[in-house]
Amino acid sequence: MKHILTALMPLMLAAVLSMATYNDAVSGSQTPAPTVDIALNLTATGDLPGLSRITLQRSNLKVTGGTWRMTVLPQNADASSNERGVLIGTVTGGTLTLNAGGALASASAVKVTIQSGTGEFAAVTSGTATISVTANAQNPSLMNGTLSLTF
Repeated sequence: MKHILTALMPLMLAAVLSMATYNDAVSGSQTPAPTVDIALNLTATGDLPGLSRITLQRSNLKVTGGTWRMTVLPQNADASSNERGVLIGTVTGGTLTLNAGGALASASAVKVTIQSGTGEFAAVTSGTATISVTANAQNPSLMNGTLSLTF
C-alpha cells in the first residue's frame, strides 16, 4: 500500500498544482425569464474575459439550482475575434436579495460547479466558480460584481 501511495503522490500533486484561479469583474443585466427563474447576461473583464449567461432557480431567497455558460474571448477582443472556448456548469447555491418590485437587487456567493469546456478549455472536466452581483443604485436593471473561477 505504501508503494502505491508513493507512486500516486506525484500524480495527485500535479492535479492539485495544475488548478488555477481566474478573477474577473462582471457587469450586465437581468433579463426577463418566462418562469420564476432569474436570468442574467454578464460581461466579464479580467483574467478570463467573455460573456456569461446564468439562470438562477430559487426557492424564496435561496438559489436552489440553475445553469451557467461562459464564452471566453481573447484579451482585448473586438468584433472580428474568435472565442477561445466555452465553459459550462450548473449552479448549486447562493443567496438572493430582491427589491420592492421583485427584481434582483443582489446575488451573493452563487456557487457554480464547472462540468465541461470546449476549444482551449476542452480538457476542463471539473472546477468551481463563485459569482456575486449587486444592482446599480442609479439604474437597478444593471448589475456589477465579481466572478472567480478555479479549474
